[in-house]
Amino acid sequence: MNATLTAARARATLHERLAGLIRRHDAIDKHLRQQDGRLDADFSDRVAYTEMDEVLEALDDAGREEAEAIRGALIRLDEGSWGRCVRCGEGVQGARLAAVPEAALCITCAEQAG
Repeated sequence: MNATLTAARARATLHERLAGLIRRHDAIDKHLRQQDGRLDADFSDRVAYTEMDEVLEALDDAGREEAEAIRGALIRLDEGSWGRCVRCGEGVQGARLAAVPEAALCITCAEQAG
């Protein structure tokens, strides 16, 4: 993979990932609200669905955090500050942006943040 990512490609990638996260959130929400047909399932299937709820809630929480980071990156793209570390102001390494286009911190600051 090329170690650089253009702002246009980053924007497209981020929008695509955000849309996927929104779809996943909607599906999880539908499941947790029991609007996915699981009440029509037999008892053992309903038990299995209920056991999955905790895992799905954790996935949904992680997805919300990721969506927040993506929205932040899209704002930085609009402002022209994408690719700059929000902590130290130095450039975020190209390989890091290629792997994590929503990265707000350079590697040094990310390591310090822990």
